[in-house]
Amino acid sequence: MLRMYTLCLAGIVGLGLGATGCGGGGGHAGGNFDAIWSLALAGDGAVSCAGAGVTEVDLDVLDTFTGIDYHDKFACSAYGGTSERLPADDYTAALRAYDASNALVSEMVFPDVYSIFPGSVTPLPSIVFVVQ
Repeated sequence: MLRMYTLCLAGIVGLGLGATGCGGGGGHAGGNFDAIWSLALAGDGAVSCAGAGVTEVDLDVLDTFTGIDYHDKFACSAYGGTSERLPADDYTAALRAYDASNALVSEMVFPDVYSIFPGSVTPLPSIVFVVQ
């Protein structure tokens, strides 16, 4: 009887330790967004960042559960970027293009909510900034 009790207790402790996992858990606690953009002159077709005078693109996301916002800045000429590591949750997102004087040139506020899952990269739809 004592042997059976010890075996059951060992199993319960093992299940408890297995549920907690190993280490701090920070390695896969969040994920990232991937953003891709291009530019076009209104009614004229594609243009480069330099040709449009755009120097920076910002990715702004808002955690819909906590209300915490996050901001990432990228060189426009990279035509894409990956956000900082974000907690797993649901987010709204916007991409904004700025010129050298930090004036807003164009923006895209995504109409949907996007999810971050642990250890994953979530692609945002690629966009075209229309500039004047």
